[in-house]
Amino acid sequence: MGKLSFVGLGLGPRGISLDGIREIRESDICYVEYYTTPQELELLSTVEKESGKELTVVDRVFVEDGGSILRDAKEKKVVLAAPGDPLIATTHNELRVRAIKLGIETRVIHGATVASALASSSGLHYYKFGRTITMTREGLRNPQQVYQIVHRNLLEGSHTLILLEYDVEGREGVSPAEAAQGLLDAEASFKRGVITDDTYGLVMSRVGREGPRFDAGPFSRLKKLEFGFPPYSLVVPGQLHFTEVESISAVFAVPQETVRGNSEGVKRTAHTLVPKYVAKTRKALDSVRESLGPQYGPVVENTELYLKDAESFLAKDEDELAMLSVGYAEGLLDSLSFAGVVKIDW
Repeated sequence: MGKLSFVGLGLGPRGISLDGIREIRESDICYVEYYTTPQELELLSTVEKESGKELTVVDRVFVEDGGSILRDAKEKKVVLAAPGDPLIATTHNELRVRAIKLGIETRVIHGATVASALASSSGLHYYKFGRTITMTREGLRNPQQVYQIVHRNLLEGSHTLILLEYDVEGREGVSPAEAAQGLLDAEASFKRGVITDDTYGLVMSRVGREGPRFDAGPFSRLKKLEFGFPPYSLVVPGQLHFTEVESISAVFAVPQETVRGNSEGVKRTAHTLVPKYVAKTRKALDSVRESLGPQYGPVVENTELYLKDAESFLAKDEDELAMLSVGYAEGLLDSLSFAGVVKIDW
């Protein structure tokens, strides 16, 4: 009877658990995937020495296809080992589900994962982290999703962990300096007042490996630094408890008075956009009011009412209704312009 075990290698060359070593030792075949983080030859040699098994390094296509792994696991004891915790990767979980559906026994041996290690290494409170996201090289060209998640987390006072992609095969990835500049570029596009040169960031490089490095400071500084070899991560802190300030000061070796969070002053999207749209629409309405005949009085009146509704809904934190109301007001003026009644210079 075969079995498929997922073994976490943890962090660093000696991060695997004793249970993980035992599972590899008792296996018939052990595959190792290492395609999203820089390879550590010492890790592979250490695991082989401790387990007495030869490890077969496989690529992304082999794991995502999974056919050979599942065929072997029907009759043999197969291990798929991966850095960190094996089920953080959705590909591994999908493979586990396929194995279960085929009646193959599965086992998971967890390992320390970079997500928890980075949060705890930063000195921040783990329970105050919001949604984590990866910034990819593709994402650098269009960082809207990362920007929006940082925005959402900051509104809640939560910290954002941004994992920076590294491609083993291509030997390239996203540097912390590129990530900081990418978020600044996103701010220039979306103008929500979320990211500035003064945004305070924490960069952690090579956590759990040889020569870890911790850097903290405003984006204006971080985007100019060289951080050495990957992997990297970037944290954008939200609201900081005084114990978090003390921890950051100690861990990152910076003065306490320079440490700050980024939630203060960050506004919801509607609170940024609605006042601008209301002001723009009122200005447009005032510019054509005198040129409109009395027959258009109801249009003017309803435009004014929609603008008042927008401000009222915004005050009650009913953001969607506020955006809809100002949109209706703009639409009424646009209808006059489209009908050729007036020319509106927006």
